[in-house]
Amino acid sequence: MRPSVPTCCNSGEVVFQVSTAWPPGMEPFEFLQGMSKRTQLTIKPQYLETSWEEQLLEQQDHLEKEMEEAKKMISGLQALLLNGSLPEDEQGRALVLCEQETCPEEQLIILRGRLDQSMEENQELKKELQKQKQEARNLQGVKDALQQRLTQQDTLMLQIKQELLRASMDKEDLHSQNADLQRKVEERNRLLAEYKKELGQKDRHLHQHQAKMEEMLRQLSEASYQQVPLERELERKEAILAQCVKKDAEEVCRAVAGESGSRVPCGRPEGASGDLQLVREALRSLRNSFSGHDPQHHTIDSLEQGISSLMERLHRMEAQKRQERRVTPAAEAGPLVRSLAQLPHSHSTPAMSSSACTKVLYFTDRSLTPFMVNIPKRLGEVTLKDFKAAIDREGTHRYHFKALDPEFGTVKEEVFHDDDIIPGWEGKIVAWVEEDHGEN
Repeated sequence: MRPSVPTCCNSGEVVFQVSTAWPPGMEPFEFLQGMSKRTQLTIKPQYLETSWEEQLLEQQDHLEKEMEEAKKMISGLQALLLNGSLPEDEQGRALVLCEQETCPEEQLIILRGRLDQSMEENQELKKELQKQKQEARNLQGVKDALQQRLTQQDTLMLQIKQELLRASMDKEDLHSQNADLQRKVEERNRLLAEYKKELGQKDRHLHQHQAKMEEMLRQLSEASYQQVPLERELERKEAILAQCVKKDAEEVCRAVAGESGSRVPCGRPEGASGDLQLVREALRSLRNSFSGHDPQHHTIDSLEQGISSLMERLHRMEAQKRQERRVTPAAEAGPLVRSLAQLPHSHSTPAMSSSACTKVLYFTDRSLTPFMVNIPKRLGEVTLKDFKAAIDREGTHRYHFKALDPEFGTVKEEVFHDDDIIPGWEGKIVAWVEEDHGEN
C-alpha cells in the first residue's frame, strides 16, 4: 500500500493523497509526527498584569503567526513530496513536469498538487499584495494627515509670526510710552523740586513776617500801654482847644457888640490864625506819638478838620459882616454865639452854602476814612498850593486827583507844581495823599 501524501487545497485543508514517491531516508510517520509537533499550539498561562481583553488579543496574534508558519511548512512539505526538493533548491533548475517512468495517474496527481501549490502561493502573494496596498493606503493617509498637519503648522506659524510682529509693535509702543512717562516723571520731579524750593522760600518769608508781626504786636502792646496817658493828653489838649475856641468866640462876640455900623476891627483874625497854628502843631505832635495804623488818627484828623472849618466860617462871617452893614449887631450876636458854642463839640464839617467855596475830599494812607475840607475858591481856580495849605501835612507827599480823560475815561492824575490847577470831578475835588519815602 502506498503512503498518502498531504495536499493543501484551496480551502486551506490538508488532504492526504497516495503517492509512489517518498523522500529517501525518512518514514512518513516520522515526518507527520515532526510536522504535528511543529504545528502543535501550546497556550501558556499568562501571569502578566494585563486585562483579559489584551490577553485574548495577544493570543489571537500568536495564533495567526503560528497559522502562517504552519501554512509555510505545509507548502514546503508538499513541494518536497511532489518535487523531491524545497522550493529554494528548484530556482536554479529547469521546471520538469513529471518523470518519464510515472504513470498518467501519478502525473495527474503531481500536476494537481503543483497547481494547488501554485494557487496557494498565488493566494499568499495576493494577500501580501493586499497587505502592501493596505500599508500603502495607510502610509498615504498618514502622509495626507502629516501634510494637513504641516499646513496647519504653517498657518499656526504665520499666526504666531503675526502675533510676534504685533507684540514687537506693542513693545515699541510701550517703550515709547515708558520714555514719555519717564520724561513726565522727570519734569514732575523738577517741578516738585522747584515747588519745594519756593515753599522753603515762602516758609522763610512766613517766618520773617511772623517775626515782624510779633514785633508789631509787641509795639502794639507797648502802644496800648501808652494809650491811657496819650488819651489823657488828648483830653487835656481838647480842653485847651475848647477854651481857646470859646475865648475866640467871646472875643468875636464882644467885637461884634462893640463895633459900629461902618467898620469891623481886623486885629483878631491874626490872633485867631496864630492860635489855629498852635493847635495844629499840638495835634501834629499828638499824631506823631501814635503808630501808623492807630484809630486815634481819625479822631485827630476829624478834630483838626473841624477846627479848620470853624476858622474858615469865622473868616467868612467876618467878611459877611463887612458887607452887611445894615444888619444890627444884636441880631447877629445870638445865632453866632449859639453856632460857636456847638462847633467845638462836633467833628463833622459844616455844609457850605456859598458857591465860591470848593469841597475837597481826600484820602490818606494812614486812615481808611476820607476827610473833607473847604477851600474858599471856585472849582478851576484851586491850585496845589491852596490844597497843601488846606490839609497842612508835614513831610513830603505825592498828590493824586481824580480826573476825566477824553481817551481813557476816569483816571488818577498826579500834580507836582504848586501853581498847577487841580482838576475837579462832578463839582468837587477828590484827592489821594501818599507819603513819599524817596524810593523812586
